[in-house]
Formats: sequence, structure tokens, C-alpha cells
Amino acid sequence: MKRILFSIILCTVMVVSTNALAQNQSYKPYNWTGLYFGLQGSYLTGDSEWESHYSGSRLDHNIDGGMGGFFIGYNYQTPFKLVVGIETEMNFGRVDGSSICPNSSYSCHTDVNWIGSTHGRFGYALDRFLPYVTIGWAYGGAETYMKHLSTGREYGSDNGYFGFTPGIGFEFAITKNLLVRAEYSFYYFFKSGDEYDYYDDTDVQIDASAFKVGLSFKF
Repeated sequence: MKRILFSIILCTVMVVSTNALAQNQSYKPYNWTGLYFGLQGSYLTGDSEWESHYSGSRLDHNIDGGMGGFFIGYNYQTPFKLVVGIETEMNFGRVDGSSICPNSSYSCHTDVNWIGSTHGRFGYALDRFLPYVTIGWAYGGAETYMKHLSTGREYGSDNGYFGFTPGIGFEFAITKNLLVRAEYSFYYFFKSGDEYDYYDDTDVQIDASAFKVGLSFKF
């Protein structure tokens, strides 16, 4: 609730500031067209669902953690204040979680170590303030493994994941070139088959919500 209230207050302050600047006759409206590059940090929370081919058993556990990364993109502002663009991001860190496996002699683990996406952006320019939505493809890498509780021996693999990601956010131009943003993205990755030993394959499906803040430079 506090995060939602803070976001509403911040958006209101930015819109009011933008309108005040626009009333100044000597003030030139901001234009969002251009190439940009930035850095971001994010907190992610989500779920990892496992389904065994051999036994048909299922389990899921929560995952969470932090990541840092970069993004690069290009915006074009139309004469109607609509802003369209394309952006690519890469994030690295550790988003993990675990639970007891159906075989209680083992614990089951998910460690997501990188996430990226390529997505379109669609916004409406309120001078220096830009609310927007995003939609695109997501990709990532995760290690999923079973750990024997008595011996510590691990069975698992590193796999790639592919899916889609919608999002929503807002951006504010502090200066002509310096921009700040806050964004929420949802990453949904399709099932990936993982092999844990010679007789059992498992499908793993991962999804996560990401809360991001970023700082960028517009060229």
C-alpha cells in the first residue's frame, strides 16, 4: 500500500511540475525522440513449478532476489504526442528458492541467474513525463537441481528459458539528456525440460514479477 501511495504522489508531482513548465511562454516542450542507454536495478518475486515425467508428481516453490543490468533503446515521438519505441535489456543476479521434493530425501532448488527481453514501448508524452506500457519477448537462464539432504550430492542442469513479458511504467526527463524511470514487468517463461538422473526428466515453468528503477542518458 505504501509503494502504491508513493507512486501516486510521485506521478502527481511530476505532472504538476510539467504543466507549470508548459505555461512558461519561453519554455520549449520536451521531445522524446532519440537513442538512449541506461542502468537499472530490480527486485523480483515469483514461482517455479516442477512436473516429473516419470512419476507425474508436481511441486512449486517461491523464488525471489535482486538483479542489476542495463538497457538500450530508441523512441520516436509522433506529432500527436504518442511515443513508440523498441528496447532491449539484460539483467544479472540471483533469484532463487527451494522446497522439499516429493521424495523427502531431497530438496528441489531453482536459481535464476540472468533475464533479458526485447520489447516494444508505447507511451503518451506529457512534456517531460512519459507513462508507457511494454510488450515483448523474454529470455533467461536458470539452474534447477535436486540436492540429497544427507550426502549433499546434487542432480540438475543449467537451462535456457523463453517466454513473454508485459509491463507498465513511467519516465521523467530531469534534464534534456538525463532520464529516470520506474517500471513493473511480468516475466512468463514457457516450460523447459530438465534431466536430473538417468530415469527422470522434469518440466520446469518459471514466472516472476520485477519492480525496477533506472537511470538513463538520451543521446
